Amino acid sequence: MLLTFEGIDNFRDMGGLARKDGAALRPGLLLRCGHLGRATDGDVSRLEEMGVYAVVDFRDVSEREREPDRTVAGAENLHLPVVADLGTLFGIPIEQVTAAQAHEEFQMLYRYMAESEESGSAYAAFFSCLLRATGRPVLFHCTQGKDRTGVGAALLMTALGYDRAAVEAEYMQTNQAMERRMAALRARKATEAELAMAREVFLVFPENIALYFRCLEEKYGSTQAYLEKIIGLGPAELRGRWSGII
Repeated sequence: MLLTFEGIDNFRDMGGLARKDGAALRPGLLLRCGHLGRATDGDVSRLEEMGVYAVVDFRDVSEREREPDRTVAGAENLHLPVVADLGTLFGIPIEQVTAAQAHEEFQMLYRYMAESEESGSAYAAFFSCLLRATGRPVLFHCTQGKDRTGVGAALLMTALGYDRAAVEAEYMQTNQAMERRMAALRARKATEAELAMAREVFLVFPENIALYFRCLEEKYGSTQAYLEKIIGLGPAELRGRWSGII
């Protein structure tokens, strides 16, 4: 469910998402969004009222220094960089590339998230936080809340027994959530080149999440094998300690 905040982009509560068997995620427990650096006082108060147990930040150090998260009282703050230095991974600053180059660089990011030990360790720590939360709300984010956060949500839904179509549908909700960003650009008569770059920066593409899962399956044999070997989710965790979420 998409939620509108004053200074936080791409915010949604994953509660209510139903599996094929009819079971659904409980509302108010799994919250995903863009960074909290521009959150207003009202936004922060709202998060505190939601009882957020932990805020998980997937950004690298430079991103956090550039726009530090606002503090949410009572919430544990976890810095779990999925990529230690996003600029080094991309090679060229995002502001210096074309939209086509940016698309290729984002695909590089998805391959890296699937194949690197660094990303696997970050997501394993994220799942450990979710298990510790025991039915308390966890908010997780990166910068735009779409790629590193999108993969975290995709792994979570897969671990909870959602099929690939449901995972992709949730992933693609970013495009609806970020429409206000795109609309603002169109309103100020942005050029087609600017709009093309904005689509890469703010939106998601089904081929990217498909690439992520394909890379997982090529390296580990299956997504389930990755969840067990790298994330540490065996049958006991999947059948037992997750019961408070569904």
